[in-house]
Amino acid sequence: MKKKLFYYLFAVLCTATLFTSCSDDDDEVKYPIDTELAGGYVGNLSVNVDGNQMGTTENQKITISQSNKGTNQIALSLKNFTFLVNVGDIEVDPCTVKAIDGGYAFEGQQNLDLVQPLGNCPVSISGTVKGSNINIEIGVKVGAPLNQDVKATFVGTKLTGNESSEAKITGFTFDSDVVTEQPVIDDEKGTITFKVSKDAANEALILLPSITVSEKAVVTPASNVKQDFSNNKKVEYTVTAEDG
Repeated sequence: MKKKLFYYLFAVLCTATLFTSCSDDDDEVKYPIDTELAGGYVGNLSVNVDGNQMGTTENQKITISQSNKGTNQIALSLKNFTFLVNVGDIEVDPCTVKAIDGGYAFEGQQNLDLVQPLGNCPVSISGTVKGSNINIEIGVKVGAPLNQDVKATFVGTKLTGNESSEAKITGFTFDSDVVTEQPVIDDEKGTITFKVSKDAANEALILLPSITVSEKAVVTPASNVKQDFSNNKKVEYTVTAEDG
């Protein structure tokens, strides 16, 4: 009887050991974040505040990198996020990644200190990457006194690394008799200056500039869009390179 009991207990122990070994071998799947997700993405960023469309920023760049806070987590960065005011940088780390059909999905949330009067706001991120295409939803809950619900949608594609990084205004001219000296571009100072007739009326100083920029770059405001230069007013132009 003792001999049979010994064999029975030995069989149970072997079985338990076998199941334990199988469990140890079942490691967490590690997604290829560095090779398939990490990198820069350029696309259009549309901003909506309390249900009202605030406009779209073209050639916006968003960067994804491997987070150092855990496996299958990314850090997402959006520089110079703007709606009504320049909010600053949106950086959420970490966002948790999971595999989906045809690609990956990610989401994360973080409280960020933004410019005043926005202050500390909870920011949520959710999105998908399928091949080179990315879609992201960004939510910002702005507290008192503004109490605004900001939603931004980003649709873009992954940069290959071969895109141009040059962002310059290469030409700026006016076809107007009130302009006595055509614009001079100073890349070092980031200024463009020109002279107009001292007798020009304010209405005549609403001018239409013709602008050329670096190849595949984008300028905002666009070329051939009227601007008011009366009373020594300044107009700010932003040039975004192909790589964002």
